[in-house]
Amino acid sequence: MGKKLSLSILGLLFSSLIHLYAEKDFDTTITPFLEAHCFKCHGPEKQKADRRYDQLLYPIQNDEDLLLFQDILDQLNLAEMPPEEEPRPDPKEVKEVVAWLTSAIAEAQTKRENNGGETVMRRLNRREYLHTVSDLFHLNTDAFDPTEGFPSDKEIHHLDNQGHALVTSGFLLDQYLRTADLVVEKALPSLDKPPSREWIQNGNFEQGEFTGFMTSVQKRESIDEPLKSLSWGLKSLTGPMSEEQLIKRRKSVTGKFEGILREVENIPHHIRLYEHPRSQRHMGSYAYMSDLSEGVPFDGYYFFAFDATALYRIPPYEKNFARTRTDEPFRLAVVPGNIEVGPLHLPQPLEPKLAHFEMVDGKRKKYHARIWLNKGSTPRLIFLNGSHLTRNAHIEASQFLRQRNGLPPLSSGNENLVYGLQYAKLPQVRIHHLFLSGPIIDHWPTRTHKEILGGSTYDPENIRTQLSNFLKRAYRRPPTEKQIDAIHGVYLARTSKGINSWQSFKDSLKAALCSPHFIYLQEEPEPETDNIDPHAIASRLSYFLWSSMPDRELFTLARTGKLSNPDILRTQVERLLRDSKSNRFVDGFLNAWLTLDNLGNTPPDHHRFKEYYMDDLASAMRKETHVFFRHLLDNNLPTSEFLTAQYTFANPALARLYHLPVEKSDFPNPDSFIRVSTEGHPRGGLLGHSSIHTVTANGVDTSPIIRGVWLLENILGTPPSPPPPDIEAIEPDIRGSTTIRDQMEKHRSDPTCAECHRKIDPLGFALENFDAIGRYRSTYAPKKIIDASGVLPGGKEFKDLGEFLWHFRDQHSKFARALTNKLMEYSLGRQMEISDRPEIDRILDKVEKEKLGFQDLVTEVVTSDLFLQP
Repeated sequence: MGKKLSLSILGLLFSSLIHLYAEKDFDTTITPFLEAHCFKCHGPEKQKADRRYDQLLYPIQNDEDLLLFQDILDQLNLAEMPPEEEPRPDPKEVKEVVAWLTSAIAEAQTKRENNGGETVMRRLNRREYLHTVSDLFHLNTDAFDPTEGFPSDKEIHHLDNQGHALVTSGFLLDQYLRTADLVVEKALPSLDKPPSREWIQNGNFEQGEFTGFMTSVQKRESIDEPLKSLSWGLKSLTGPMSEEQLIKRRKSVTGKFEGILREVENIPHHIRLYEHPRSQRHMGSYAYMSDLSEGVPFDGYYFFAFDATALYRIPPYEKNFARTRTDEPFRLAVVPGNIEVGPLHLPQPLEPKLAHFEMVDGKRKKYHARIWLNKGSTPRLIFLNGSHLTRNAHIEASQFLRQRNGLPPLSSGNENLVYGLQYAKLPQVRIHHLFLSGPIIDHWPTRTHKEILGGSTYDPENIRTQLSNFLKRAYRRPPTEKQIDAIHGVYLARTSKGINSWQSFKDSLKAALCSPHFIYLQEEPEPETDNIDPHAIASRLSYFLWSSMPDRELFTLARTGKLSNPDILRTQVERLLRDSKSNRFVDGFLNAWLTLDNLGNTPPDHHRFKEYYMDDLASAMRKETHVFFRHLLDNNLPTSEFLTAQYTFANPALARLYHLPVEKSDFPNPDSFIRVSTEGHPRGGLLGHSSIHTVTANGVDTSPIIRGVWLLENILGTPPSPPPPDIEAIEPDIRGSTTIRDQMEKHRSDPTCAECHRKIDPLGFALENFDAIGRYRSTYAPKKIIDASGVLPGGKEFKDLGEFLWHFRDQHSKFARALTNKLMEYSLGRQMEISDRPEIDRILDKVEKEKLGFQDLVTEVVTSDLFLQP
């Protein structure tokens, strides 16, 4: 006893002695160093970047001071401070200060009570809710989004799953009630097998070809009957139109739009598709079964077939008025449409491509596919590589033909349009016959019925057991008797009011979907340990990598307590990442990390960037980054590859945009992405991806400031401070008389702005060779040479983009930390705090020392103390 007491006293004395010397060092070494090199910009007179160091005390007093000490240490380690223009401290002196700071920070982190770094109880965000009900009920949600009425989730640093931001409003609670009804009724509409039927359409085709115009007279009491819609269906012409058929007056549709009224006597026997659905004005964009405009009566797979003829891929004129690509076959796709959502001849929010078809030139041919349709949806054909500006193409072709044939010019664009539709031989696909049959039922009862009912048929005598089986999956842990009683009570209450057993059972499921046990992630601590319980680990893992509920294997491992075993966890990480559901992680994390969900928010100008729309580049850009990320993850490549890879993944459209050395024959089909070397090209790594260039542009211009800030924040994890409120924004020079570098000189010369711009500008200017959609350019519009040179913080100079990319790989330590922080925040649903730094440091040290890959990093996140603790 005496010996132990003596050791304790000795330890206390030793600790006090260390503190005494540390305080002395702070007064005699650290404070003078900060006064000589830091107080000028971060002292009583100035607080650049909102940092003030002259008030720091030792021992470290609080989290705010701990962050400031850490900031000083990081800047010294990176050799980014003091600024280049200031006197440089002696390297030996820097080494002593770094050693003291490292020790002091470690001591403060060890002593600090970890009362802030806990994950708050958080609800499912919108996309997690959607994926969860999809997996819980085995629903196809490609074109069914029951969460469309939910308010947008508030984001913190682009993360949409942060617990503090996911508030629950009264409006959202109302939406939970509405959505629960939609989901359950869709998943379990009836106990009876739905009948199959057929739909055939050989004529009476209609298609919308004008937006904002009344362009045909349909069956109405009078031509003067007011229109209540901005868009009408224009029936395709099968022959010439006489002048007598044109009504010689205009009629206002809404007070804003006008159009020619005309009659069509004969019902056409085909639909013409002219243009792709991303055009500005929709003329012949969608072909659908007008006899099935109300949609199919049941969810399910259907057999869809049609006859079509592809015409004039190579137009018979010297000029390609339609501006389509003549070197590739026409391609069609099927997308669903729902008349309750909007007109069937116009785009709708959810248009997954259900099937693709490559057309044969000049021959009427049959095409078919098995497609999934939701109740109320009808199949619509779209022309994937049709014209971008069909109206202009027909007007130009009309003017050309009339001049060539010696006919007088027509007086208006609309008259030229009608003439062009009649006589011009422009690229088009004619649809002659449409057929649909279904639903195709391969098994009955369906998987949904079997899963919800616990593997058995519906048994009104065994309701409590069936509800209990459902609640195990819905609540993501075994329900308590009290929880089962609550949901079973809903069933009993409904049946007592005379509602039939099946409907009462479904109402009970709806009640479960509105329970906090479903809506919130339950992350209970395990008794007598520091970790969350096994079911919470299962949910945290599945929502990290699948954005959804655990599957049967995870439930089993949680029930048996095996998920606390690190080796089991590693195996499960590998298994979950092999599953296609992990693509949800890839998409969700890329949206949060690289802000790819903003892609398309500021669409590029239609005239300057036609290929963006012609080739659906937005989808291709997003897919390139997804496939690249997936490649590094699946092959466990080093995270440095994000910055240094001398390859990318491209489809034919991106290969054209990037001028990559590949042939069309290298691609199995136009939608294929293949690995392509970028050696000798200004590409490679994330910074060569057009998704990055487009999401950091405004649709017309590029801004070095926006791109520089984006790189600092998302790639390096060192966001600059907001600009002072009295600093004017840079107005773009629309005349092109000055370059953006010239315009920004004012900001760089302002002492208030200079320090931040020293970090921002070189990164932004280095990417100026990429325009608003990621095309490489060497000049601005009026042939002004782009100067992409600069000096990186730390003094490394680069003269062009190539040298910048070479030097930027040296930023890997910053990049790795930023990536690890983001992964941890995404997985935990909370922001990293200063108390989390030691565990992040441990992960980074292990990855570096053991040369671990990207998938290893994800595994280290999952097996870390931060992931396994509340």
